[in-house]
Amino acid sequence: MKSVVLLFLACCAKRVDFRFLSTVNRNWMAIGAVKPILTQHSSCDHTMLLVTDGKEEVEKIKAPRGIVFLQARADSLIGNATQTQLSMMVDKVRQMSELWHCLALVLMSDDAVFLAAFAHMSLRRHALRWSIRILVLTRLPLGKLGGLHSILSNRNAVLLFSRKDKTITRVDVYMWQPYSAPDSTPLRVATWTPHTLAVNMQLFPDKFYVFSSAPTLTVGIELIPHHKLSWVEDASALDGRSLKFTGYADIIVKYFAQAMNFTFRYVVSPERTYGSRLPNGSWTGLLGLVVREEADFAPGPFIISPVRRQAADHTTTFYYGNLRILSGLPGLNVDPWGFFLPLTPLVWAATLAALLGILAVHQILSLGTPGSKLGRGACPTNNAFSYVRVIFQQDIVLPVECWWWWERLVLGLWMLVTLVLVKSYSGNLMSLLAVRYLPQPFQTLRDVLDASHVTMIGQKDSNFEQNLRDVKTGIFREVAEMEGVGRLKFHTQAQYIKSLDTLVKAGHHVFFDVDMNLRSMIALDFSQKGRCDFYISRDGFLPYAAAMMVQKTSPLVHGFNKRFLTLVEQGMIRYWMENVPNFTECENVPRKMLVTSQISVSNIWGLFVVLAAGLAAGMLVFYAELLISLLHQ
Repeated sequence: MKSVVLLFLACCAKRVDFRFLSTVNRNWMAIGAVKPILTQHSSCDHTMLLVTDGKEEVEKIKAPRGIVFLQARADSLIGNATQTQLSMMVDKVRQMSELWHCLALVLMSDDAVFLAAFAHMSLRRHALRWSIRILVLTRLPLGKLGGLHSILSNRNAVLLFSRKDKTITRVDVYMWQPYSAPDSTPLRVATWTPHTLAVNMQLFPDKFYVFSSAPTLTVGIELIPHHKLSWVEDASALDGRSLKFTGYADIIVKYFAQAMNFTFRYVVSPERTYGSRLPNGSWTGLLGLVVREEADFAPGPFIISPVRRQAADHTTTFYYGNLRILSGLPGLNVDPWGFFLPLTPLVWAATLAALLGILAVHQILSLGTPGSKLGRGACPTNNAFSYVRVIFQQDIVLPVECWWWWERLVLGLWMLVTLVLVKSYSGNLMSLLAVRYLPQPFQTLRDVLDASHVTMIGQKDSNFEQNLRDVKTGIFREVAEMEGVGRLKFHTQAQYIKSLDTLVKAGHHVFFDVDMNLRSMIALDFSQKGRCDFYISRDGFLPYAAAMMVQKTSPLVHGFNKRFLTLVEQGMIRYWMENVPNFTECENVPRKMLVTSQISVSNIWGLFVVLAAGLAAGMLVFYAELLISLLHQ
């Protein structure tokens, strides 16, 4: 089925011919070297893509899975028509490489301009993956093949240089080392003559597993918690200084540098972010450096997403987690108005309503009784104020003879209600004074959205911001709409520590970020202050897988992946990432705490305020009564 698809793709291209090779041209007898090279050094049955400039016919050859013949009729100068043909040809090569796992690309031409144009366009359109074995067959001297250096050095490619040795066609097979200079001397790895292939070294080595030339790679970095970034003097650098970077990301880079034999230099992005895609298709931050090929790779760690995979390649994932919410913990300072806390406003309102209700019942029942108590003038005509005295725990000094039986019954029931209320209040007040609760209200996105006084902070130019820009429905759309009302902001990693102290700790801001970063920030804050001022939500959202990012179709990813598997299985990556001071100190912050501090004036001054206010109100009522009595006289 795949073979049929490949043939269909090749046939659908305009101005691109497809046929099995059947004619013979004696000038290209050197194509006979392709078969023994691929037969001896291919681990699978391959499909061959044969690309020519259409100037000469070639000899009939065979491949295990068939041959796809792509031809662009090129002139010595590449015009618009040839550019169109090349573009279509490269697109077909990319499509076939995505469908077929074992491909061999044979590029045949004696036109240096055509070869350079095909190489340049193939790299720009990311058509040549490492899995494709590339053989460039030409009779041009090495000095005229500068345009091919990029694919010959940085792809799984060899050069077949054909020459006449008396009456025998001889083909020398050359290979360039990765990241070598364009004018460097290649290695001759084999020589072919008809019916003979003399191999000096491996034809298609995994030259990105260990570099033999110790190249210098450019690495994009960004400041994250428990990392330090500074400029230091460096005489070998172009501008006399270089970046010094420390932290687990630096440890990972140094591990690969030692294992793969390369040196490196660090660079930072102009935006100082991880990067997101702009509406015009360009990228910012570290991903922008990688996409524009200003950096060979970036350790990140980066959250893998479909939009990022379209722009660059990533290594195998080495860390998994979730996005979570970081909020500030309220302090344990004593609230002088804490005596109001045992009863909620609803209970206070219900108590007042019950008091008013019992007074109303008393007044209604009093309508059917005589005006004096048992005929004794010393008894008051109404005992309504006694219910108020009960709730304030004041004595009732009236004798029993002054009470009707129904008054004693109602008053006794009211005393029971008041007793339960007072005992409940006293017990809760004692608990609040001894055991203090640390509220942790923000556990889900909905909790944050419902708290209208809270502003959300996310990482600028991050995968989270990218998701919010692209989402159309659901709760994340609600979060994205908060930016329009000022409840959603985006800060860079460099701003995080300052925002943590000035905004989040105050309680009116919360952070949205990956759990690894949040835990690292809390550990850093605990190391500085010795206490847990923040907590992380128990519920996570948007699960992620983290990896390093490399340039699209870069062979570096294969060298990294082989070592990442070992590091992940041994637990070294997690150890490096979590081996920071106090990383687990604040993971399970208690929600309640026993306090044994003594009662002082600072703890209960609110009670004295209430007492003073009551006395002042009583004095005002007393003087008002005196004034009214004087006026009546």
